[in-house]
Amino acid sequence: MRVISFCALVVALGLGSAAAQQTPTTATTAAPAAAVNSAWQLLPQDNLLYLETDQGRIVILLAPAFAPEHVKRVKELVKAGFYDGVTFYRVIEGFVAQFGVPEHEWGSRAKLTPMKAEFSWPVRSGDPYLLVQRPDLLAEETGFNQGFAVAREQNQEWLVHCPGVVNMARANEPDTAVADIAIMMGQAPRHLDKNMSAFGKVIWGQYALNRIRRGDTADGGVIGSATARSVIKQARLGSDLAPDRQLQLEWLSTTSSEFSQSLAERRSRTHVFYQHKGNGNMDVCYPQVPVREVKPV
Repeated sequence: MRVISFCALVVALGLGSAAAQQTPTTATTAAPAAAVNSAWQLLPQDNLLYLETDQGRIVILLAPAFAPEHVKRVKELVKAGFYDGVTFYRVIEGFVAQFGVPEHEWGSRAKLTPMKAEFSWPVRSGDPYLLVQRPDLLAEETGFNQGFAVAREQNQEWLVHCPGVVNMARANEPDTAVADIAIMMGQAPRHLDKNMSAFGKVIWGQYALNRIRRGDTADGGVIGSATARSVIKQARLGSDLAPDRQLQLEWLSTTSSEFSQSLAERRSRTHVFYQHKGNGNMDVCYPQVPVREVKPV
Protein backbone atom coordinates (compact mmCIF):
# COMPACT_ATOMS: atom_id res chain seq x y z
CA MET A 1 0.00 0.00 0.00
CA ARG A 2 1.02 3.64 -0.11
CA VAL A 3 0.09 6.48 2.17
CA ILE A 4 -0.73 10.08 1.42
CA SER A 5 1.56 11.90 3.80
CA PHE A 6 0.49 15.37 4.85
CA CYS A 7 3.76 16.26 6.48
CA ALA A 8 6.79 14.14 7.26
CA LEU A 9 6.93 15.66 10.73
CA VAL A 10 3.31 14.76 11.38
CA VAL A 11 3.96 11.10 10.58
CA ALA A 12 7.28 10.96 12.38
CA LEU A 13 6.04 12.50 15.62
CA GLY A 14 2.48 11.25 15.49
CA LEU A 15 1.22 14.84 15.49
CA GLY A 16 -1.25 16.65 13.34
CA SER A 17 -4.58 18.36 13.08
CA ALA A 18 -7.55 18.52 10.79
CA ALA A 19 -6.24 21.85 9.57
CA ALA A 20 -3.06 20.18 8.36
CA GLN A 21 -4.96 17.66 6.30
CA GLN A 22 -6.02 17.86 2.66
CA THR A 23 -3.84 20.76 1.66
CA PRO A 24 -3.72 21.65 -2.05
CA THR A 25 -0.29 20.03 -2.35
CA THR A 26 -0.04 16.63 -0.68
CA ALA A 27 2.85 14.29 -1.32
CA THR A 28 2.55 10.57 -2.00
CA THR A 29 5.11 8.44 -0.19
CA ALA A 30 5.64 4.74 0.39
CA ALA A 31 3.91 3.47 3.49
CA PRO A 32 6.30 3.26 6.45
CA ALA A 33 6.40 0.07 8.48
CA ALA A 34 4.14 1.72 11.06
CA ALA A 35 1.38 1.94 8.46
CA VAL A 36 0.62 -1.76 8.80
CA ASN A 37 0.94 -2.15 12.56
CA SER A 38 -1.78 -1.76 15.15
CA ALA A 39 -0.83 1.84 15.96
CA TRP A 40 -2.76 2.96 12.88
CA GLN A 41 -6.44 2.03 12.74
CA LEU A 42 -8.53 1.91 9.56
CA LEU A 43 -11.74 3.89 10.06
CA PRO A 44 -14.97 2.00 9.26
CA GLN A 45 -16.89 3.28 6.26
CA ASP A 46 -20.24 2.92 8.01
CA ASN A 47 -19.16 5.65 10.46
CA LEU A 48 -17.77 8.01 7.82
CA LEU A 49 -20.16 10.71 6.62
CA TYR A 50 -19.10 12.17 3.27
CA LEU A 51 -20.36 15.68 2.53
CA GLU A 52 -19.91 16.63 -1.11
CA THR A 53 -20.15 20.42 -0.97
CA ASP A 54 -19.75 23.10 -3.60
CA GLN A 55 -16.42 23.88 -1.90
CA GLY A 56 -15.11 20.30 -1.88
CA ARG A 57 -15.42 17.11 0.12
CA ILE A 58 -15.69 17.06 3.91
CA VAL A 59 -15.61 13.79 5.87
CA ILE A 60 -17.04 13.45 9.37
CA LEU A 61 -16.24 10.52 11.66
CA LEU A 62 -19.36 9.61 13.62
CA ALA A 63 -19.10 8.52 17.26
CA PRO A 64 -21.84 6.00 18.11
CA ALA A 65 -19.95 5.00 21.27
CA PHE A 66 -20.76 8.40 22.78
CA ALA A 67 -24.01 9.61 21.20
CA PRO A 68 -25.68 6.50 19.76
CA GLU A 69 -29.15 7.97 19.26
CA HIS A 70 -27.88 11.08 17.48
CA VAL A 71 -25.66 8.98 15.22
CA LYS A 72 -28.62 6.70 14.50
CA ARG A 73 -30.78 9.73 13.57
CA VAL A 74 -28.10 11.18 11.30
CA LYS A 75 -27.58 7.86 9.52
CA GLU A 76 -31.33 7.51 8.95
CA LEU A 77 -31.56 11.04 7.56
CA VAL A 78 -28.55 10.52 5.31
CA LYS A 79 -30.00 7.32 3.88
CA ALA A 80 -33.29 9.15 3.26
CA GLY A 81 -31.47 11.90 1.35
CA PHE A 82 -32.45 14.56 3.89
CA TYR A 83 -29.16 16.45 3.66
CA ASP A 84 -28.91 16.39 -0.15
CA GLY A 85 -29.17 19.98 -1.34
CA VAL A 86 -29.25 21.61 2.09
CA THR A 87 -27.16 24.68 2.81
CA PHE A 88 -24.79 26.09 5.40
CA TYR A 89 -27.25 28.74 6.54
CA ARG A 90 -25.49 29.92 9.71
CA VAL A 91 -21.74 30.41 9.55
CA ILE A 92 -19.80 32.49 12.06
CA GLU A 93 -16.10 33.06 11.44
CA GLY A 94 -14.01 31.40 14.13
CA PHE A 95 -17.00 29.66 15.73
CA VAL A 96 -19.45 27.49 13.79
CA ALA A 97 -20.69 26.31 10.39
CA GLN A 98 -24.26 25.07 10.70
CA PHE A 99 -26.14 23.24 7.97
CA GLY A 100 -29.57 21.78 7.49
CA VAL A 101 -32.96 23.33 6.82
CA PRO A 102 -34.00 26.49 8.71
CA GLU A 103 -37.40 25.94 10.29
CA HIS A 104 -39.12 28.58 8.15
CA GLU A 105 -37.90 26.77 5.02
CA TRP A 106 -39.18 23.30 5.90
CA GLY A 107 -42.29 23.59 3.76
CA SER A 108 -43.76 20.13 3.15
CA ARG A 109 -40.91 18.23 4.81
CA ALA A 110 -42.11 15.76 7.39
CA LYS A 111 -41.66 16.97 10.94
CA LEU A 112 -39.12 15.02 12.94
CA THR A 113 -39.40 14.13 16.61
CA PRO A 114 -37.00 16.13 18.82
CA MET A 115 -34.31 14.02 20.43
CA LYS A 116 -33.38 13.46 24.05
CA ALA A 117 -30.06 15.13 24.77
CA GLU A 118 -26.87 13.08 24.95
CA PHE A 119 -24.69 15.65 26.68
CA SER A 120 -22.72 13.20 28.88
CA TRP A 121 -22.64 9.61 30.10
CA PRO A 122 -21.20 7.64 33.04
CA VAL A 123 -17.48 6.92 32.85
CA ARG A 124 -16.92 3.37 31.57
CA SER A 125 -13.98 1.67 33.23
CA GLY A 126 -13.34 -0.57 30.22
CA ASP A 127 -12.90 2.26 27.72
CA PRO A 128 -9.38 2.81 26.30
CA TYR A 129 -8.81 6.15 28.02
CA LEU A 130 -5.60 8.19 27.92
CA LEU A 131 -5.23 10.97 30.49
CA VAL A 132 -3.94 14.28 29.11
CA GLN A 133 -4.51 16.91 31.81
CA ARG A 134 -5.49 16.89 35.48
CA PRO A 135 -6.83 19.24 36.64
CA ASP A 136 -8.24 20.82 33.51
CA LEU A 137 -9.40 24.43 33.49
CA LEU A 138 -13.03 23.43 32.88
CA ALA A 139 -13.21 19.88 34.27
CA GLU A 140 -11.53 17.57 36.74
CA GLU A 141 -9.52 16.08 33.88
CA THR A 142 -9.32 15.65 30.12
CA GLY A 143 -8.02 12.91 27.89
CA PHE A 144 -8.67 10.83 24.80
CA ASN A 145 -11.19 8.02 24.49
CA GLN A 146 -11.17 6.03 21.25
CA GLY A 147 -9.62 8.95 19.38
CA PHE A 148 -11.97 11.64 20.68
CA ALA A 149 -11.07 14.38 23.15
CA VAL A 150 -13.17 13.97 26.30
CA ALA A 151 -13.51 15.55 29.71
CA ARG A 152 -14.39 13.84 32.98
CA GLU A 153 -15.84 15.00 36.27
CA GLN A 154 -17.80 13.30 39.06
CA ASN A 155 -17.86 10.00 37.15
CA GLN A 156 -19.37 11.66 34.07
CA GLU A 157 -17.69 11.95 30.67
CA TRP A 158 -18.45 14.11 27.65
CA LEU A 159 -16.96 15.06 24.29
CA VAL A 160 -14.95 18.27 24.31
CA HIS A 161 -15.87 20.86 21.67
CA CYS A 162 -12.48 21.01 19.99
CA PRO A 163 -12.27 22.49 16.46
CA GLY A 164 -13.92 20.13 14.00
CA VAL A 165 -16.30 18.53 16.51
CA VAL A 166 -19.90 18.32 15.31
CA ASN A 167 -23.06 18.57 17.37
CA MET A 168 -26.77 18.71 16.67
CA ALA A 169 -28.27 22.19 16.88
CA ARG A 170 -31.13 22.74 19.33
CA ALA A 171 -33.39 25.40 20.82
CA ASN A 172 -33.03 26.63 24.41
CA GLU A 173 -34.59 23.50 25.89
CA PRO A 174 -32.17 20.54 26.06
CA ASP A 175 -34.31 17.90 24.33
CA THR A 176 -35.03 19.85 21.14
CA ALA A 177 -32.36 18.77 18.64
CA VAL A 178 -33.88 17.49 15.41
CA ALA A 179 -31.61 17.35 12.37
CA ASP A 180 -29.42 20.41 11.81
CA ILE A 181 -25.69 19.89 12.32
CA ALA A 182 -23.10 22.39 13.54
CA ILE A 183 -19.35 22.07 12.90
CA MET A 184 -17.00 23.83 15.32
CA MET A 185 -14.47 26.16 13.68
CA GLY A 186 -11.63 28.29 15.05
CA GLN A 187 -10.99 28.22 18.77
CA ALA A 188 -12.54 25.51 20.91
CA PRO A 189 -15.95 26.78 22.15
CA ARG A 190 -15.84 24.78 25.36
CA HIS A 191 -18.76 26.67 26.86
CA LEU A 192 -20.79 24.23 24.73
CA ASP A 193 -19.39 21.20 26.59
CA LYS A 194 -22.22 19.29 28.33
CA ASN A 195 -24.65 21.74 26.73
CA MET A 196 -24.81 20.19 23.26
CA SER A 197 -25.02 16.64 21.96
CA ALA A 198 -21.69 16.17 20.18
CA PHE A 199 -21.56 13.06 18.01
CA GLY A 200 -18.48 13.18 15.76
CA LYS A 201 -15.77 15.31 14.25
CA VAL A 202 -14.40 16.42 10.90
CA ILE A 203 -11.35 14.32 10.03
CA TRP A 204 -10.87 15.26 6.36
CA GLY A 205 -11.50 18.26 4.15
CA GLN A 206 -10.49 21.19 6.32
CA TYR A 207 -9.56 23.03 3.13
CA ALA A 208 -13.17 22.77 1.92
CA LEU A 209 -14.54 23.73 5.34
CA ASN A 210 -12.38 26.84 5.37
CA ARG A 211 -13.98 27.94 2.10
CA ILE A 212 -17.58 27.76 3.35
CA ARG A 213 -19.25 31.14 2.85
CA ARG A 214 -19.52 33.15 6.07
CA GLY A 215 -22.46 35.09 7.42
CA ASP A 216 -22.44 38.50 9.09
CA THR A 217 -21.85 38.33 12.84
CA ALA A 218 -24.34 41.18 13.24
CA ASP A 219 -26.98 38.75 11.94
CA GLY A 220 -25.82 35.90 14.15
CA GLY A 221 -24.08 34.36 11.17
CA VAL A 222 -27.39 33.63 9.45
CA ILE A 223 -27.24 33.96 5.66
CA GLY A 224 -30.73 35.01 4.62
CA SER A 225 -30.46 34.35 0.91
CA ALA A 226 -30.32 30.66 0.05
CA THR A 227 -28.44 31.44 -3.15
CA ALA A 228 -25.64 33.08 -1.14
CA ARG A 229 -24.99 29.99 0.96
CA SER A 230 -22.58 27.12 0.44
CA VAL A 231 -24.41 23.94 -0.54
CA ILE A 232 -24.13 20.26 0.36
CA LYS A 233 -24.79 18.63 -2.98
CA GLN A 234 -24.86 15.14 -1.53
CA ALA A 235 -24.38 13.43 1.84
CA ARG A 236 -23.61 9.72 1.99
CA LEU A 237 -22.25 7.16 4.42
CA GLY A 238 -19.03 5.59 3.18
CA SER A 239 -20.63 2.16 3.30
CA ASP A 240 -23.16 3.30 0.68
CA LEU A 241 -20.51 4.59 -1.74
CA ALA A 242 -18.84 2.64 -4.51
CA PRO A 243 -15.31 1.58 -3.50
CA ASP A 244 -13.73 4.00 -5.97
CA ARG A 245 -15.50 6.91 -4.24
CA GLN A 246 -14.45 5.92 -0.73
CA LEU A 247 -11.43 7.29 1.07
CA GLN A 248 -9.47 4.66 2.98
CA LEU A 249 -8.60 6.67 6.06
CA GLU A 250 -6.74 5.61 9.15
CA TRP A 251 -5.76 7.42 12.29
CA LEU A 252 -3.17 6.94 14.97
CA SER A 253 -4.56 5.05 17.94
CA THR A 254 -4.66 7.23 21.04
CA THR A 255 -3.62 4.20 23.10
CA SER A 256 -0.48 3.62 21.04
CA SER A 257 3.03 4.30 22.30
CA GLU A 258 3.56 6.57 19.28
CA PHE A 259 0.69 8.83 20.31
CA SER A 260 1.82 8.89 23.95
CA GLN A 261 5.31 9.84 22.79
CA SER A 262 3.93 12.69 20.72
CA LEU A 263 2.04 14.00 23.76
CA ALA A 264 5.17 13.85 25.89
CA GLU A 265 7.18 15.72 23.27
CA ARG A 266 4.56 18.42 22.94
CA ARG A 267 4.15 18.73 26.69
CA SER A 268 7.89 19.08 27.35
CA ARG A 269 8.64 21.10 24.17
CA THR A 270 11.92 19.30 23.65
CA HIS A 271 12.65 20.81 20.22
CA VAL A 272 15.57 23.24 20.17
CA PHE A 273 13.22 25.93 18.81
CA TYR A 274 11.50 26.33 22.18
CA GLN A 275 13.26 28.76 24.49
CA HIS A 276 10.37 28.73 26.96
CA LYS A 277 9.40 25.19 27.91
CA GLY A 278 6.06 26.06 29.52
CA ASN A 279 4.72 24.53 32.73
CA GLY A 280 3.86 21.08 31.41
CA ASN A 281 0.13 21.67 31.18
CA MET A 282 -1.67 20.85 27.93
CA ASP A 283 -5.02 21.75 26.38
CA VAL A 284 -6.67 18.54 25.18
CA CYS A 285 -7.65 20.29 21.93
CA TYR A 286 -4.00 21.00 21.09
CA PRO A 287 -2.76 17.49 20.15
CA GLN A 288 -5.13 16.54 17.32
CA VAL A 289 -5.13 12.89 16.25
CA PRO A 290 -3.27 12.37 12.93
CA VAL A 291 -5.35 11.05 10.02
CA ARG A 292 -4.00 9.87 6.69
CA GLU A 293 -5.26 8.30 3.49
CA VAL A 294 -4.05 4.86 2.46
CA LYS A 295 -4.10 3.94 -1.22
CA PRO A 296 -3.41 0.51 -2.74
CA VAL A 297 -0.14 0.26 -4.63
